[in-house]
Amino acid sequence: MVIMLDAHVHTNSSPDSSLTIKQLLEEMQTKGLNAVAVTDHDTMEGFRRVKHSSAFRDILVIPGVEISTDQGDLIVLGLEDPPLGSRDAGQVIEAAHAAGGLVVVPHPFDARRPSLGERCGMLKVDAIEIVNGKCHREENKQAKGIAKVLGLPGIGGSDAHRKEEVGMVVNVLSCRSDIGAVLDALRKGEGTVRAGIGGGIGKGGGSRAYM
Repeated sequence: MVIMLDAHVHTNSSPDSSLTIKQLLEEMQTKGLNAVAVTDHDTMEGFRRVKHSSAFRDILVIPGVEISTDQGDLIVLGLEDPPLGSRDAGQVIEAAHAAGGLVVVPHPFDARRPSLGERCGMLKVDAIEIVNGKCHREENKQAKGIAKVLGLPGIGGSDAHRKEEVGMVVNVLSCRSDIGAVLDALRKGEGTVRAGIGGGIGKGGGSRAYM
C-alpha cells in the first residue's frame, strides 16, 4: 500500500512545540497522511500519548525521538526505549543499532540548531534528512549533497512544532503498513520525499519531489 509518512513531528511534549495530539490527528486527516513518526526532544512521552490514543487506530505511529548530543542532534526511529542516557553521538548510535533502531541525521547543515554538519561522515548513521521543513533551500541542498557523497538514503520530515506545519514534508513509500516494513523501506532509500504538502515548505508553497 502507499504510505504517506511525516517522519519528524514534535508534539507539545517538546518544550518548544504547541502541537497537541488532537491537532496532529486533524492535520494528518486533512492532508491525507497515514503514518507519522513522533520525534519529541529527548522524551518518549508524546509518542506514548499518541500510541495509546484510540483516535489514531487507523494511523501507523512510529516510535521516535530527537536526541540532543554534544556533536549535534540525532533522530532514532523504531525504538520505544531508545538510548537517552548519553550525550555522545557515537554511543547513542551504537546503542540504537544494537536495539534495532534506525538513526537519522536531522537538519545537518542548519547553523541555528545543534547540527552534525560534516561530522555525518564520521558516524555510522543510517540516513540523512535531506528535506527539513524548517531549513532554508540551500541547507537542504547541502544535506542532499552529503547524503549522495556518503551513499546514504535521504528522508524528509516537516519538523513540525505547530499544527499548520504537519505534513509540509512527507515520505511516500510503497510497502506494508507496519513499523518494520516502513523502517526497512527508509533504510533502503525506497520511496520519494515530497515537500509542499498542504501549504508549502517555508514560504512560496508548491509541491516538489526529491529523489
